[in-house]
Amino acid sequence: MVQTDTLQYQCKGVIYYFLSTLLLALTFFCYIIGSTILPVMDVMGWLFFVLSCLSHAAIIMLLPLAGYALLARLRQPWVAGVWFVTSVSLLLVLTMLNLQVYQLYRFHINGIILNMVFGSGASEIFNFDAAVLAKEGGILLLFVVAALGLWRLVPTLVRHTSRGKLWSMAAFLMLSILASNVIHVYGAFFQKPSVMKSRALLPYYFPLTATSALRDLGYQAPVNPIADMPSSTDIIYPLHPLKVKDSKRPNIIFIFIDSWNKRTLTPETMPNVYRVATESQWYDNHFSSSNGTRYSIFGLFFSVPCFYWNSFESSHISPLFIDEMIRQGYNFSIHGSANLVNPPFSRVVFQRVPKLQVNTPGATTYDRDQRITHDFISALPRLKQQGKPFFSFLFYDLAHSYEYPKSLPKRFKPSWDYADYTRLNNDMDPTPYFNLYRNCCWLIDKMIGEVIEQLKKEGLYDHSVIVISGDHAQEFNENKKNYWGHGANFTKWQIGVPLLYRIPGEKPRKISYRTTHYDLVPTLMHDWLGVTNPIEDYSIGHLLTDKRPRRWQMVGSDIEYAFIIGGDTIVNKEGDGAMDVTDSRLNPVTNYRINPREFNAAIQQVNRFFKK
Repeated sequence: MVQTDTLQYQCKGVIYYFLSTLLLALTFFCYIIGSTILPVMDVMGWLFFVLSCLSHAAIIMLLPLAGYALLARLRQPWVAGVWFVTSVSLLLVLTMLNLQVYQLYRFHINGIILNMVFGSGASEIFNFDAAVLAKEGGILLLFVVAALGLWRLVPTLVRHTSRGKLWSMAAFLMLSILASNVIHVYGAFFQKPSVMKSRALLPYYFPLTATSALRDLGYQAPVNPIADMPSSTDIIYPLHPLKVKDSKRPNIIFIFIDSWNKRTLTPETMPNVYRVATESQWYDNHFSSSNGTRYSIFGLFFSVPCFYWNSFESSHISPLFIDEMIRQGYNFSIHGSANLVNPPFSRVVFQRVPKLQVNTPGATTYDRDQRITHDFISALPRLKQQGKPFFSFLFYDLAHSYEYPKSLPKRFKPSWDYADYTRLNNDMDPTPYFNLYRNCCWLIDKMIGEVIEQLKKEGLYDHSVIVISGDHAQEFNENKKNYWGHGANFTKWQIGVPLLYRIPGEKPRKISYRTTHYDLVPTLMHDWLGVTNPIEDYSIGHLLTDKRPRRWQMVGSDIEYAFIIGGDTIVNKEGDGAMDVTDSRLNPVTNYRINPREFNAAIQQVNRFFKK
C-alpha cells in the first residue's frame, strides 16, 4: 500500500513537472513576441528557439521536481505538493518580471538590477506608483492561479496516463535538450544571427559551444573582428606626465540632466536653458560615451572608453581633469540629486574631491533636485569670497525618475500622472508619456534658471565656463523599434544629447559637426588649464573646435559596447561576443564587412592606455 502511494505521488510529480515545463516554455516563448529580431528569424532560428524554450524550462523545473520527490519519499505528500506549486509559481512570476525588465532594458535581471533595486539609494532610482504595483500584482496573481490550476488537473491525468506515456514525455524533453544544443553548436560556430539573437532572449541560458573542437577538426569559422577588450589592470595613464603652461584658471560649472532627450531643448519646454543655448557654443550633433549613467559620466570625466572602468577603479586612478584642478588650487562644489554611491562615482570619479557630499536630503526626486539648486546657490557667495577658482557639478535627476509632483499643475497635456511601463508598446501614441517627461524637464529648467540668475547676480555668469548637457539620452520610440528609455541600443535617441558650451568672450553659434563626451575634458585641459601635452596622452577625444570626423567612436559598457562608424553604422559587440551591425535607425545591415586596417587603428587608439 505504501509503495503504491509512493508510485502515485511520483506519477503526479512527473505529470505536474511536464505541465509546468510547458507553461514555463510558453512564457519563455513570449520573449520573442514583438522582438526586433523577428526580421532575422529563419527556419533554423525558429526551430532552435522553440526547442530552447522547452529545454531551458525543463532544466529549470528539475529543482522543484527534485524537492517534490524527496518530500514525497519522506511521506510528506501535503508538504511536497505545497513545495512544488509554490516553486512553480515563483519561477513563473520571476520569468514574467524578467520579461518586463528585458523589454525595457534589453538585458535580463542580474546583479546590477538587483543592486539598483535593493542597494544604497534604491528609492532614488526607482519610483513606482501604487497603480503600477496593483497592475503588476494582478498580472503575477494570474500565474499563481495557473500553477494551482495545473495541480488540480493532475489527479485526472494520472488516471489516464500509463508508465509508457511518462517515458515518452521524458524522452521528448531529453531530445529537445539535445537538439537545441546541437543547433547552437552549429549556429554559434558559424555565427547564425537567428540562433545567436534568439538565444540571447532567454534568461541565463547557456547552451553548448564547440568552437575549439570544430576548429581542431578542420572547420573554418567566419572571422569576427569584434574581439574581447583587454582586462588587464596594468595602466599607463597618462602616457606622459602632464605639462602645464599659462593656465587661465576660470570657474568651471557643469550642469547635467540625467536622461536628456534633445527634443525638449525648445523655448516652450525649457526656455531658460534654450536662452543659454542661444548665448553659447551650441553643439547640436553631440554624443555621449554610453547609453547609461555609469559609463557616460566615466567617459565624460576620464575621456577614455567604458571598458577601462574596472581597471581604473581597482587601481584607484582619479580623473586627470580633477587632479589638475586640485593641483591648481580649485575649490569644489559637487551636487548630485541621486546619491554618488550607486553608481560608485564617489570612489571612482570624485575620489579625491575633499569633503564630498555623497547623499542629498529629500523625500522625492523633485525635493532633491530643488535641494541641489538651493545648495549651489547658497554656496556661490562663499566660493566667490574665497578668491579661488571653483569647479561645480550639478546633476539633476527628475527627467530620469518621471516623479512629477502631484501637487503641481502640468504645463503640457495630455500627460500621464506617472510612468506606467506596462503600457509601453510599439503601436501606442507616445504623446502623453512624452508630455510627462516634458513636464519634468520644464521643472528642471526652472531650477536651472534660478542657478543662471544667481550666477548673474554674483557677477560670475560672464566670467565662468559653463557646460550644460546630459549624461545620456532618453528614447521615446523615435526609431519605431519599440525601444523606450535608455541602456538598450546605441542610436542617437539613447546617446545623442545637446552640449551647450558657454565660454567668456566667445560669440555664440550653433555647430552641427559631430562631437562627443570624450572631447570636453581635452578642450578644458588644453584651452583653460594650460595643459600642453598632446591630447592623445590622456584622451581618445579631440578638441571641440576640431571638425575632423569622429569615426569609430566607442560607446557602451564593459560587457556590451559598440563602435559607431562614421555616424551611421553601429557595430555592436554583444555580451556573448557576437557581432550585430545596424544602421543609425537599428535596421539590420547584412553582409557587413569591417575595414581591417581601420578597425586595427581604432583598437590601437582605444587600447593605448594598457601596458603592452
